[in-house]
Amino acid sequence: MIPDLLFSLSIVAPLFAMMVLGFGLRRGGMISEAFAANGNRLMFYIGLPTIVFRSIVHADVGEIFDVRFVLVLLGLVIGGAAVICLVSVPFIKDKRVRGAFASGAFRGNWAFLGIPLMTLLAGDAGLLRATMMVTFVLPVANVFSVLVMVFNGDGSKKVTAGSVGLAILKNPVILVTGLGLLVLLPGWTLPAVADGILEYIAQMATPLALLCIGASMRFEGFGGKFTVAAVSAAIKLLALPVLFAGVGYLLGFTGYDLAALAIMGGVPSAIAGYAMVVEMGGDGYVAGTIVVLSTLFSAFTLTAIIYIIRVAGLV
Repeated sequence: MIPDLLFSLSIVAPLFAMMVLGFGLRRGGMISEAFAANGNRLMFYIGLPTIVFRSIVHADVGEIFDVRFVLVLLGLVIGGAAVICLVSVPFIKDKRVRGAFASGAFRGNWAFLGIPLMTLLAGDAGLLRATMMVTFVLPVANVFSVLVMVFNGDGSKKVTAGSVGLAILKNPVILVTGLGLLVLLPGWTLPAVADGILEYIAQMATPLALLCIGASMRFEGFGGKFTVAAVSAAIKLLALPVLFAGVGYLLGFTGYDLAALAIMGGVPSAIAGYAMVVEMGGDGYVAGTIVVLSTLFSAFTLTAIIYIIRVAGLV
């Protein structure tokens, strides 16, 4: 029991230590808000695409196109998001608050926390499953998030089908996915020099992303909407991993697949989701508080999830 607990802590602790360091450095004045913002942009446009591209070109064609796994993930994310949105309508009358609540509850930080967690837990097998999530599911979740805010924002941002489609096509992860498949499908391999450079960038990406996540966190106090944010964070950290793992188990998933479903369900709310909510007229206090609460308490919930995975013998 103790070795399993120590193993779980060894997976989660380094990631959250980097976030705590980032928060402390910003509070101490060694990292500015501009540094955190630019660092997040760097990871979004350079670091994350590099990780995804390398994982695709080094994957097996049959593995990267695990249609059943991807379809189940899509169904869980979209189905869970739809239920959250519908259930929140009778209880949250303020549309701006409702949009922030729903978006924060279902949109996870799959890229900057899901990828390193699965890689530390299961090596290349974990990285591959996390990559499938980011490559095929994240874009769909982004579109669903936009649609949620279209119906629940303040109406200041007009969103059309064309603008949503253009945003998807301009997404760097989508672009490198296509590029990676162009390399993978014909059976080509990267030159050793190019692969070495990309590997170096990928190794830099995760620590810097975690540092910037910590530096971006804000504590905004206990306002009247705090309870709404707390419930949303609880759904993200407790209800969704149980839903993802439970459905996966019933559908016959085992091993790394089931572990990936549980972890991807339980990662905290995405900081990028907060920025989107604010941009589209949602409640910034609720969105920001969801990110802070879910990120803080995920250190404990993710440790518990990995501990259960370990004890159950899934990895």
